[in-house]
Amino acid sequence: MEYSATITATPPHLLWGRIGVAVLAALLPLRSSEAQGFPPAAVIVAEVLEQRIEDEISVIGTVQPRHASLIASETDGVVVDRRKDAGQTVRRGEIILQLDNDQLRTSLVEALADVELREFEYAQSMELVRQEAAAEQELRNAKYELARARGKLQDIQSRLEDLAVRAPFSGHLIQSLTELGEWVGQGGGVARLIATDTIRVYSNVPERFVDLLHRGDEVTVFIEALGTDSLSARIVAILAEGFPESHTFPVIVEALNPDGRIRSNMASRTRFKVRRPPALLVHKDAIVNSVGGTVVYVANGEVVAMRPVKTGMAYQGLVAVEGDLQPGDLVVVRGNERLRDGQAVRIIRKQQ
Repeated sequence: MEYSATITATPPHLLWGRIGVAVLAALLPLRSSEAQGFPPAAVIVAEVLEQRIEDEISVIGTVQPRHASLIASETDGVVVDRRKDAGQTVRRGEIILQLDNDQLRTSLVEALADVELREFEYAQSMELVRQEAAAEQELRNAKYELARARGKLQDIQSRLEDLAVRAPFSGHLIQSLTELGEWVGQGGGVARLIATDTIRVYSNVPERFVDLLHRGDEVTVFIEALGTDSLSARIVAILAEGFPESHTFPVIVEALNPDGRIRSNMASRTRFKVRRPPALLVHKDAIVNSVGGTVVYVANGEVVAMRPVKTGMAYQGLVAVEGDLQPGDLVVVRGNERLRDGQAVRIIRKQQ
């Protein structure tokens, strides 16, 4: 059995017409959908915060003693005994050097005799005045001479006591500047003494941070040469004059050194906490870098508003920003990649 089929060709102009109708039919629902608008975009938001930002900077410094003194003799004398040598420790008031002065000792004998004579004359004048055998002026003169003699005696005794050169504070004797038999004049330096029970660290802090530090702020000090744990310290001074070459300012911190392991001129590293003024902070995911610049999207009810911002430093997952924002505003942190200004949104969660 034979079969035959007849194929009728559709003219080209009719074929293109049918395709056009089919395309229009397919596009009509899409245009209708556009006219009705897209559904609201699902987003996650977080609040704009206002708080201080705490940053940390680490600065190399140098250890110095809390007290350092060039001990001077308070009177003239010759060195007859040196009780302490460089490298030894001394207690406050302990004798370091013993001086002697023969002229002072001779003056002491004379002053004692003068006081004894003036006391006798004063007693005699009192008796004569009581008997009305002398004028009141004679008694006044005798009293003055006695006071003068006693003052001179007291001065000589004090100078003799000063022949024993004593430590003004407890510490380490760093250098002896005299030898036995040398003459020491009043005010002459005899030894260098430092106290390291409390140390001071001098650090040169960059000028942009100085105004953010305050006296009394707590800091952390590390003495890396000793491999010790961190030391708790406190700022005791921020100097008003800095170094023009480096644009840094000396900041002095103080820490306890009870075991004396930290020595003068050791290198240190000080970690300062920098408290900046209150700033507006947004979650780092709220920042969108667009063609027009950096923006965030603020959720106002059921729509979002695009706000240009200027970003600052990052802090614990947050970013400091400047712009038309207020604390408590809700900014989009998820789903903001394709948002447009004024677009409808649906908040599905508020991030804490």
